[in-house]
Amino acid sequence: TQNRMKLMADNYEDDHLKTAPDQTNHKPSPDQMIPPLLSLSENRNKLKLYIAHLTDLCHDRDPSILSVLTPPPHLSPRQPTSLGGGATQDDFGAVGTGVGVESGELQEYANSVLQQIADYCPDILEQVVNALEESC
Repeated sequence: TQNRMKLMADNYEDDHLKTAPDQTNHKPSPDQMIPPLLSLSENRNKLKLYIAHLTDLCHDRDPSILSVLTPPPHLSPRQPTSLGGGATQDDFGAVGTGVGVESGELQEYANSVLQQIADYCPDILEQVVNALEESC
């Protein structure tokens, strides 16, 4: 079960935490940068929901399971970043970099939560794996 969960986490990272492809000398216009940023933001939000679900399962069982972990600040609700019509490539690049870093930190935290669950409540891990397999 732990190996399946690790494989699923690795696949999530491969599929959902990719940033825009490497740029050569050609820089995309802000309009070209919007879809990848939206996709990255959507995947980050899915990861937040996944973490919230795992956290709820742990708290229902035993709140101390996750007491050794410190959630990243990105888990707290915040207002979305707004880029007006005058946004530049640098503005979009900064947002993309921030979302990418945030997603990476969230993925690391999700991996830590999964490890704690595997160590202390493997039956919860089995429940999560089965639910994920059914949804695919």
